[in-house]
Amino acid sequence: MKKILFVLPFLMLAFLWACDDDAEIVRMENPDPNATITSVSPQRGLVGTVVTIAGTNFGAASQLVQVYFTGVEESVPLLSCEDKELQVAVPEGAQTGPLTIVVMDQKIVTDLEFAITPDPEMASVSVQQGYASDEIVITGSNFGTTVEDVRLYSVIDGEEIEFEILSCTDTEIKAKVPAVSEFGQFDLNLSVLGRSAVNKLSFTYLEQAAITSVTVENPLIGEFVFAGDNVIVKGTGFGTVADEVEVTMGGLAATVVSCTNEEIKVQVPDGFAGGAVTVTRNNRQAVSEKELQILAPNTDISSSVLKNYKQPFAVDPDFISTIGGQHIDNWSTPAEWVVSDNVKTLSKDDYIYGGLAFDNTSNTFLCMQYSTAWAGPATKINNGKMYQVINLPKGKYKFIVNLKEAYLALNNKLEIVCVEGETMPDVGSAVETKITLGGTEYKNPFVEEIEFVVTERSSWTLGLVGNIVDSNANFKVTSVSLSYLGSE
Repeated sequence: MKKILFVLPFLMLAFLWACDDDAEIVRMENPDPNATITSVSPQRGLVGTVVTIAGTNFGAASQLVQVYFTGVEESVPLLSCEDKELQVAVPEGAQTGPLTIVVMDQKIVTDLEFAITPDPEMASVSVQQGYASDEIVITGSNFGTTVEDVRLYSVIDGEEIEFEILSCTDTEIKAKVPAVSEFGQFDLNLSVLGRSAVNKLSFTYLEQAAITSVTVENPLIGEFVFAGDNVIVKGTGFGTVADEVEVTMGGLAATVVSCTNEEIKVQVPDGFAGGAVTVTRNNRQAVSEKELQILAPNTDISSSVLKNYKQPFAVDPDFISTIGGQHIDNWSTPAEWVVSDNVKTLSKDDYIYGGLAFDNTSNTFLCMQYSTAWAGPATKINNGKMYQVINLPKGKYKFIVNLKEAYLALNNKLEIVCVEGETMPDVGSAVETKITLGGTEYKNPFVEEIEFVVTERSSWTLGLVGNIVDSNANFKVTSVSLSYLGSE
């Protein structure tokens, strides 16, 4: 129901046009009421700020009340009109000065000035860059004190991405960095009650580092790692500057070999005993779910590094012996081994010197043998070689050779050799890591072992070299193996 206040009875007709059918007519006891202003709240504000004017005898008919701001000729619309309270919004163009209220023919000018707050202005941001959920502080002026009146945002890919406003004073805004889908430097925009700040600041949105996978580059032995191995860390938010990224493995600092935003190549440090990979960038950490493991000491690694290393040995299909055009089933050449020509069984009408031998039960042996009893022009074997070249990480190893038998009497000699590099040395070369067999009438079965140390990842040659020069001299190997004994 609309309440209409009348000053004098003879004015009743003048007010009836403003009444609804249900309007209640209230006759004032004071025959000559004067409107008064008791307060204006707030006494300062931006354009758009809602101002409450408290007083008496304003009436309830908004058509009879006008409010003027300094600098604006037109009265402003009333947001509400009650006998003791008026509400208006600061209009465009308003200037600092008193408010003027006109109630019917009565004009009242406020004693206090209403101060028009200038547009907000940002002076600084506490940090120039940050991650989602970081807190930042904007300092400046004319921010007001109402959180809901403040918008702080960046325009990213055409969309206004807003900060969460945590608190606000007239000179300081605390806000939380939003999550974004695009990273880099963007403008910070501020508005208070819809009024844009007179300036903009810049802010760099950082992508949080995250690890999605950790793998060993060219693993030698399963997924185990060794000092000096390269590990590939994939994910996001790594940046592109290697010096700006720190990587630890099991708590030990690791050398960053290369860095892109999605992939880091890092080298396993000396002393690594296993553990997770941690990437630190801009004081933020990402930790891998997967923990890398080192190989336990005294582990047989033959299946990972050696090829064709035990019975039944595989046959090299390109080197199967024939005599007189007939295939001979009990001699061939082993696949995956480097075999010198004077040991190799050739696929032509040549007589056999060794390589791979078959016994009556179809078991195969790595073999070198010479006999004057053969029906062809058999040739003595000098510096006959059978070996493999493998890449080994830093550590201590044991090379084991199992022999079924050996007949190495007189001038015959066999050397079991482990040497750095990719070349098998000749018989009698100065190699520390070797075992020399010779002068033995007959020996069976037996095992020979060589321990050696790899000081840094490198290629090593493991195998056999011998002089088989007397009739019926031979050796037969049933298997070879390699064990990792641990770090030095």
